[in-house]
Amino acid sequence: MNKKINGQIHLDKIDLVESLLIELGSQKIFLVADATAYAASGASDILEPIIAGELAFTFDDIEVNPKLAGVLACAEKIRETKPDLLMVVGGGSAMDVAKLANWFASEEKVADRFLAGESSEVGCQLPLVAIPTTAGSGAEATHFAVAYVDGVKKSASHVSLRPTVAVVDPQLTAQLPATITAHSGLDALCQSIESIWSVGANEESLNYATEALDLIWNHLERAVNESTPESRAAMARGSHLAGQAINITKTTLPHALSYSITTQHGVPHGVAVALTLGPALIYNEGVSDADCMDSRGPDSVRERIGSILHIMGNTSVEECAAQLKGLLGSIGCPATLVEAGVANEKQLQHICKHVNVERLGNNPRHVDQQQIFDLLHNGVV
Repeated sequence: MNKKINGQIHLDKIDLVESLLIELGSQKIFLVADATAYAASGASDILEPIIAGELAFTFDDIEVNPKLAGVLACAEKIRETKPDLLMVVGGGSAMDVAKLANWFASEEKVADRFLAGESSEVGCQLPLVAIPTTAGSGAEATHFAVAYVDGVKKSASHVSLRPTVAVVDPQLTAQLPATITAHSGLDALCQSIESIWSVGANEESLNYATEALDLIWNHLERAVNESTPESRAAMARGSHLAGQAINITKTTLPHALSYSITTQHGVPHGVAVALTLGPALIYNEGVSDADCMDSRGPDSVRERIGSILHIMGNTSVEECAAQLKGLLGSIGCPATLVEAGVANEKQLQHICKHVNVERLGNNPRHVDQQQIFDLLHNGVV
């Protein structure tokens, strides 16, 4: 089905891309693709006959947790090729490369401003068709992108980074390995929960996030361990809705802590976020007038946390945190920081010192370094 939501075209079948390209009048396509995902998902078999006559260049040098150098190389190729449309196929890393490269290709000084942490009035010049092959990052729905610079994750936010078209077809996730299904699904689960308690939550984002949480919570384990068409469809929709939610609210404390856990200890992003989700849930439920960061007050925060518990079938945050920990184990992921190789005080102190301040600012309860250290201790065992 072809429909438009908040200015973005949505397709639920990849073969609808053919009529879309005719509608857009595209004649010169630049493809950004995770080579493995492009082939294994079946996207290449469907897309190649459709785009063969218009394909000008394929950039497939995609790293997990992409580095700035790779993004700049892609941007340079876009400038050289001069396409009239970009297309990206893959997971969150491929999406980040395509979104940032599209932006950087618009004007060379954009990359300099990104590095300096400055905003830019210059936007992406080319339409971008985003085709996810995982149910996780929700990047096809957001106006954010990230790249690693000297091991540090740098985030960009610009309205034009949001893809013009999102093609969310669950059949492309059918061949995903169980590990990637688990890791990407955990990212979407955390996004949905964090969006609900975020200081930026509003009626629209809550509609997206609560539906996403219901779908993901009830289908993630089955998608990993059985992979039925029903579970894949639920995860694809849930992941996309979680992306729509964080496009409004952004993420919070667990994401703020996750980046150092990933870069320093090699823990996959979705797992790194999930490891502190339960302790963060317990911490945020204790919000008071003295430390509430949400202008609507602590009662509003606790009410939204109550909706999380209701959806997940729990009566307390402690019960919910235990259930989240159990989910990690049931889908083959480390359930504690110790199991993930993060155990000693020096490692925990390093995480405390390398928190993403921007993400932390979206959390509903203020948190200082000592509280972060205590929270991490709660996730150790």
